Amino acid sequence: MKLRQLRFLVAVYEERSFTAAARRAHATQSGLSMQIKDLEERLGVRLFDRSSTGVTPTSAGERLYQRATRILREVSAIENDVEALEGEISGTVHAGMMPTFARAVLAPVLDRFDRQYPHVEVKVTEAYSAVLSEEVASGRLDMAIVPPGRDVPGIRAEHVDTDVEVFVTSPNTDRPHLEPVDLSKCEPLKLALPGPGNARRERIDQYLNTYNVSVEKIIELDTMMATLDLVARSDWASILPGCLCFPDIDQPNRKLHPIPHPPLTVDYILIEPVSQSQSPAAQLFIEEIRNQIRETCTFCRDNLGPAAQSRVRKRA
Repeated sequence: MKLRQLRFLVAVYEERSFTAAARRAHATQSGLSMQIKDLEERLGVRLFDRSSTGVTPTSAGERLYQRATRILREVSAIENDVEALEGEISGTVHAGMMPTFARAVLAPVLDRFDRQYPHVEVKVTEAYSAVLSEEVASGRLDMAIVPPGRDVPGIRAEHVDTDVEVFVTSPNTDRPHLEPVDLSKCEPLKLALPGPGNARRERIDQYLNTYNVSVEKIIELDTMMATLDLVARSDWASILPGCLCFPDIDQPNRKLHPIPHPPLTVDYILIEPVSQSQSPAAQLFIEEIRNQIRETCTFCRDNLGPAAQSRVRKRA
């Protein structure tokens, strides 16, 4: 049994297609199919059922996939250990970040990391969770931090922290900045929200329906910066993560309002390829970004979460 065959098996399992698996593995489809067939003959079992609609793993294929990912992850860890013995941390880290973190969370991490590890090249892809999940599963990204969403084969996940969602309005509204708001008691809202493919949108819709929040109109914007700009200059409002809008706490280009009854939260998870161990450089970058997000989430919960109501009273 060859490592190459295990890598091909993992690619076919996760892509559910020999064609897509061959593209991902940078191999010819015929060559990949031949290697899978050879593996099946060697083991004496069928690993995949082929049909005109795609590829489905058999029970033997499911079991071998689980073992193969552990073996490949261990091989990757060995390679990374050898690299670490060379002393100086170097290499390239491919990270995926949501727009939530691009405004104020990512830059401090990049600045610190570059000064501490000048020989590491960091490449950041900004996209929404569905795209980032696919990029991680394919191995094009080492890691990404996203809200939990649909399960994607080929990735493993770890909870990072919990953020609060915040009601955001123009600075020209009557409600005082940082005053908590009960959305169910508001006049019909005009909301700028992400599209249905966004992992946060489903939770927001559930909240609006569960607590009978009156909505006059929704505009779908899958761009955070345009959403912030629209809210700042119009009567459109939005519901946004604290990690995105906390810079407006002290310099309010927009008014921020905690949602305490009940709070609306968003979880962030770290996702990584299931069959790949992180390089020393990637491990260090993950630790930096994870710590920054946890620090920011704590700040947001303290200043924009349910506890913010008592803080506003103390200030008054």
